[in-house]
Amino acid sequence: MSAAPPGAPPPGPRVERPAPTIRVRHLSHRFGSLDVLRDVTFDVGPGEIFGFIGPNGAGKTTTIRVMATLLEPMAGRVEIDGVDVTIDPAAVRRSIGYMPDHAGVYDRITVREYLEFFADAFRVPSLDVVDAVLELTDLGKIQDRIVATMSKGMKQRLQLGRILLHDPKVLILDEPASDLDPRARIEIRDLLLELRSLGKTIFLSSHILTELSDVCTSIGILEKGRLVVAGPIGEIAARLEAVRAAQAHGHAPPRHAAAPAGYAAPAAHVHDAPPPYEPGAPPPGAAAGPLPAAAPPPGYGPHPPHAAAPASAGQAAAYPALSPLLSRRKVKVRVLGEPEAAAYLLRGGPGIADVAIVAGAVHVGYIGNDVKIAEIVQHLVRSGIGVIGVEPERNELERIFLEVTQGEVQ
Repeated sequence: MSAAPPGAPPPGPRVERPAPTIRVRHLSHRFGSLDVLRDVTFDVGPGEIFGFIGPNGAGKTTTIRVMATLLEPMAGRVEIDGVDVTIDPAAVRRSIGYMPDHAGVYDRITVREYLEFFADAFRVPSLDVVDAVLELTDLGKIQDRIVATMSKGMKQRLQLGRILLHDPKVLILDEPASDLDPRARIEIRDLLLELRSLGKTIFLSSHILTELSDVCTSIGILEKGRLVVAGPIGEIAARLEAVRAAQAHGHAPPRHAAAPAGYAAPAAHVHDAPPPYEPGAPPPGAAAGPLPAAAPPPGYGPHPPHAAAPASAGQAAAYPALSPLLSRRKVKVRVLGEPEAAAYLLRGGPGIADVAIVAGAVHVGYIGNDVKIAEIVQHLVRSGIGVIGVEPERNELERIFLEVTQGEVQ
């Protein structure tokens, strides 16, 4: 073993990543002459909610059927909790709970009878587990109701209860919120978050981005049978921002923005981005100086010096959030009293691109990251404005999807 060179820093502690609960490598499949999956590779870590996104026909259900041991891959390897789905499918079935799209239920029995039937089929040693599942899924109050009389949302809850009876480690759900009304979608979302808190790893397929953005920790986007990108949502968004900024400057993507090991890189066809913010110039979409105001709101003085001064090189150094590698974002701020006062105090501030009042809330466009949101809130509170709510932009997943896909189907 060779010694470290003189002056070299001591080696740091080795960070061990937990083994992925779901491991897919070079998965390919075809039906006739149609390649429905082409060299798909991704990991899902323990305790994650992984959103599998793609248009109809992209290959999502085929991937799920392979993971659920219902279809053998023509090429590649899939492991669930370290077990190959083709070598020991029985062991895989014991560790997964699979809920297919539009699965039927037995209509002419009660909720309890339905769960007791499947508990017996799973050879669950005690029927006490049925009571636990009824409580977890909030079906205890209707356990004596005939299944045929239940709503679609309640039937989906019953399906989730069925796959939980044998306490699987991994849940594989194909479009679990399909055709549900808004209340039922919210209830399913909350149940998924509760299941994750219990240590379940959840693989969730959907083409409804809004239902995934609230629950998923990581995503994979599939298009025409190919995995376009996969990984934590925040890391993907940051990498795309870096690619856009580098392309706008005519450079290759910076080295530090590379995707984490084990994740696919974004597609090469990232759309052109608007020119990034340059220190010393107003943010994109902003006026050359602070926005004019006829008069300050009653009881409020002018902008403090640090908020009214135009951008400068010194200001850029003091506010690293103006870096061109960071994105332009929006945040909705709800305040006590008149929102015009808050808007007046924010206009023209460093890194503030635009300020508008919509439906009683202050919508702020800014250049930066979460630190900038904290600065906005801190500035308002110090100025005597009561902040009662801050909601970051919620369409990050939609933006990523539109940016890395081309809208093609096979």
